[in-house]
Amino acid sequence: MGDLLKKLNIKNQKDSSQLEKQELLDAINEAAMRLRIARMFFESVSEPELIDACVYEINSLQAHYSYLLNKAKKEELQSFNVLKIPR
Repeated sequence: MGDLLKKLNIKNQKDSSQLEKQELLDAINEAAMRLRIARMFFESVSEPELIDACVYEINSLQAHYSYLLNKAKKEELQSFNVLKIPR
C-alpha cells in the first residue's frame, strides 16, 4: 500500500510540473500575441497621445515577455510551440 501511495505522489508531482510548464508556455504565447497586437496598433495610429500610449504599452509588454522567457530559460523549459516575436 505504501509503494502505491509513493507512486501516486510521484505521478501527481510530475503532472503538476507538466501543468506548470504548460501554463508558462501559454503565458509566453499570450504575451507574444499581445505584443504583436500592440505593435500593429502602434503602426496604425498617428495622434501623439496614442503614440505615447503605444510606446508605454509596448515597453511594458516587452518587459513582461522578457521576464517570462528568462523564467522559462531558468527552468530549462524548451518548446517549439512558443510564438516568435519579430523585432
